[in-house]
Amino acid sequence: MKILYIVKTQLHYYPPCISQIRMLKDLGYDVEVLYGTSNDSALKLLGQENIPCHKISNINDKADSKVTKLKDWYKFRKGVLNELKKYPKDAILWFGTAESALPMKGALNGKRYILSLLELLDDCPQKVKMLKSIVQDALAITVCEETRGYIMRSWWNLSKIPYVFPNKPYNQITDCRHEPSISETKKVIERIKDKKVILYQGILQNTDEILEVAESLKEMQEEYTLLLMGIDKYHSVDKIKEIYDKVEYVSYIPAPYHLEITSYAHIGIVFYRDDCLNKVFCAPNKIYEYSGFGIPMLANNIPGLKNTVGNAGAAECIDMKKDNIIKSIKKIEADYATYSANAKKFFAGTDNFETMKEMMEKIENDLYKDK
Repeated sequence: MKILYIVKTQLHYYPPCISQIRMLKDLGYDVEVLYGTSNDSALKLLGQENIPCHKISNINDKADSKVTKLKDWYKFRKGVLNELKKYPKDAILWFGTAESALPMKGALNGKRYILSLLELLDDCPQKVKMLKSIVQDALAITVCEETRGYIMRSWWNLSKIPYVFPNKPYNQITDCRHEPSISETKKVIERIKDKKVILYQGILQNTDEILEVAESLKEMQEEYTLLLMGIDKYHSVDKIKEIYDKVEYVSYIPAPYHLEITSYAHIGIVFYRDDCLNKVFCAPNKIYEYSGFGIPMLANNIPGLKNTVGNAGAAECIDMKKDNIIKSIKKIEADYATYSANAKKFFAGTDNFETMKEMMEKIENDLYKDK
């Protein structure tokens, strides 16, 4: 079966897409990738696994205006339709994100396709409305979190719950203190390898919680290093350093190499605001990236974290205020081996490869049952 996996922009920004592509390849499917933009690391990773990747249009990573966005949609749509002429008509299209499928609205009649929805989009009602016909005509829908699947079934009157693929990286390294393989990770690891690291990885966007962590570590007067790994979108690192002087900052390491640094962490931080359902029922990569190494977590008290790593005993889920943070760090340290073992058990409990196998077998059986 020929599968064309399609991602409009920033393929490298979507580890769940990379994981799905690699799983399809390992299941024996003839998979190729059509993309608008990507960095070299994602293309190199897929190329090493003999997965062809084809750039199909010259578009922007992010549109700076509605006019630019509409132009990019048109160029992407035209590029996809032109590229499809090179492939058999019975090829399965797989749209890796909602943003990859939306420009194709009205052009998918008679085509067989799968759609992955990485976000709930409850804060984008116009997109939810536009997606309805695309979703209803898909061979299958995949989501990253179960509750999101139930919400989407209600929105679009689906006959069944979408397939759930939690954001667990495929074939993730899991050995602690992993030997660095590139110069960028080697430099960072040299700085942190002898320190007790509390790690936050992700865009530094909402930093009130990180500031509370910094205040907590300052008061505890322990030898923790607070490692911040991600884009400092609002110049927050300097504010954090003003509070706590044992801060290390890494702006960007291409995935999956960033996990080499993660493997040196002692405790991981993960939190999301509760201002929309997409965040309340979050589906972070981080909880798997941390738990794969047996790293206990300090998390905030929302369903997406409480019902996963919290219930697994791999994290302390709290209101992220100083007193709670200090108490939770001490609680984790007092029984670190148990938290770590629970984290590893949580990681092992998700088998996306088996879900992929079941889903594709069901699709094949439905397509070819009369042949």
